[in-house]
Amino acid sequence: MLSKAKSKEQGETESFEKYLTSKGFGKNTILDYTLFIEKKFKPYLNASANMDLSSFSSIERKEPIELIEPIVEPIDHETLMGYIRYRKGQGIGPKTINMELKKISYYLDFKALPNVAEPIRVKGVQRRIPHDLFTQKQLDHIYQNFPESQSQWTHKKTLRIYHLILGLRIYQGLQEQELAKLEIHHLQLDKGKIYVPSTKRANKRILDLKPFQILPLHEYLLTDRKSLNDKIEGNYLFHKKRLIRGMSRIKAMIKRYEPRLTNMAQIRASTITNWLKHYNLREVQYMAGHKYVSSTERYRMDTLEDLQKELEKYHPLK
Repeated sequence: MLSKAKSKEQGETESFEKYLTSKGFGKNTILDYTLFIEKKFKPYLNASANMDLSSFSSIERKEPIELIEPIVEPIDHETLMGYIRYRKGQGIGPKTINMELKKISYYLDFKALPNVAEPIRVKGVQRRIPHDLFTQKQLDHIYQNFPESQSQWTHKKTLRIYHLILGLRIYQGLQEQELAKLEIHHLQLDKGKIYVPSTKRANKRILDLKPFQILPLHEYLLTDRKSLNDKIEGNYLFHKKRLIRGMSRIKAMIKRYEPRLTNMAQIRASTITNWLKHYNLREVQYMAGHKYVSSTERYRMDTLEDLQKELEKYHPLK
């Protein structure tokens, strides 16, 4: 009976690993997530269901806990609160507990169980608040005034490519990792759309292109991209090394006429904030590629007081 249980557990672990792989996680992260579930969270659930936790000194004990009854599923809110209280009693800080809640959330999604972990975060972790943002009109100004003619900065062809990249950052809110993963077939110019593949931190999605982006992208495929065929591995849309190197150059060019720009993440934060003025929260979550709606929610907050009110509302733990 024990060997059957172990075999079933091993099969589930392998399936969970495949699930995490499909979400774009790397090998080290997958190992971290699976070890946490198997060595920490499941033993806690078993102890919680079958014995007094006061005699359960550590969820990291070396000796495996013999299963008396199957682990209770689905995991309810009170069970999860008990786990959080238990970890806090061990002296574990809010940041670590929140990371564990994230792992539990993925596990519950994998098991197709109610995801009671997703909306819960322990207070005490300082969160960055989007600030010094650009309006849509200001973003349009940044895009329209970007240098396209040959100058002391760089070659005209390179400037055209930088302008395409800037447009994808402003109007589709793409991050550097997403730009690096774009392939030629991800462009659906006949439909006016672009497919954005998933990364470790963002979900895949299909976004609309602005009408004025379509022709420059089409011309890029016919001219500049073709000239780079022997320098770009596979069917990637952009040269990865040049893309990474180009980000600092793009920022430097923009700062010449928009000194408020401090980093390129400021553009994405502005784009998401502006989207929220026209679309609902779930729509913007999809457009931004956020894995959790809480990531999108913080872009609705203008001040620290707003953030504190939201934390009181959604994350009542102290």
